[in-house]
Amino acid sequence: MNAQRLAVIGSIAAVAAAVIAGLVVAGSPAEQRRVRLDEQRVSALQQLARQAEGRWETDRRLPATADQLVDGQRLTRLPTDPITGEPYEYRVTGSRRFEVCATFDRASRPDLAGDFWFHEAGKRCFAFDLSERRDRPL
Repeated sequence: MNAQRLAVIGSIAAVAAAVIAGLVVAGSPAEQRRVRLDEQRVSALQQLARQAEGRWETDRRLPATADQLVDGQRLTRLPTDPITGEPYEYRVTGSRRFEVCATFDRASRPDLAGDFWFHEAGKRCFAFDLSERRDRPL
């Protein structure tokens, strides 16, 4: 084998190793898609929670159903799961308590373990108690 052929083989091996390392570090395209979908789910739940908190601030009561969160201004339609198309769960659990729920494809990154929105794969509900926020702005 001559030096030129060895250089070509070495270059191909280096590129292949870089691609494999990139997939290991970043995950496959399918895995990255699942990450983005879960990020969309968290964002939708945050939107629902903000709307419920806002309604509490203005009406001093929580809407009884998710449909009542739609006000045509801050929320024009209920967000839905990007795969199933189903609306996310919203449940009133007390006069000042509610929860929002979604089903996630994968667990949050381990470095987010202390974050309120951390979740495992599967169904996860996030509970809110507005009595703790009575005198604080949103």
